[in-house]
Amino acid sequence: MSGDDTASVNAALLQMAAKIGGLESTVSTLLQTWQRMEEKASEGRKDLHRKVDDLRADMTAMGAQVATATKDIADMKPTVQAVQNVRVQATGVRNASRWLYWVALGLSGGVGWIVTNFVDIHVKH
Repeated sequence: MSGDDTASVNAALLQMAAKIGGLESTVSTLLQTWQRMEEKASEGRKDLHRKVDDLRADMTAMGAQVATATKDIADMKPTVQAVQNVRVQATGVRNASRWLYWVALGLSGGVGWIVTNFVDIHVKH
C-alpha cells in the first residue's frame, strides 16, 4: 500500500468513526428521550389508576348514601300516607263545618221568620 492509499483509508476510517460517533450520539439521545417518555407515561398511568380508584371510592360512598336514602324514604312512607289521610279528613271536616254553619244560619233565620210571622207577640206598654 502506498502512502496515498493509506491516507485515504485513514481518512475513510476517520470519516466512518465520526459517523459512528454521531450515530451513537443519536441512539443515546433517542434512548434518553424514550426513557423520559416511558417515565411520563408511567406517571400518567399511575395518575389514571389513582383517579379511577378515587372514582370507585366515591361511587361506593354514593351507593351507600342512596341505599340509606331509599331506606329512610321507605320508613317515612307510612307517616306521609297518614299525614295525607289526616289532611283529607281535615278537608272533609272543614267542608262539613261550612255546611253545618250555613244550615244553622238558615234555620235560625227561618225560626226568626216563623216567630215574627206566626207568633203574635204583644209588647205591653
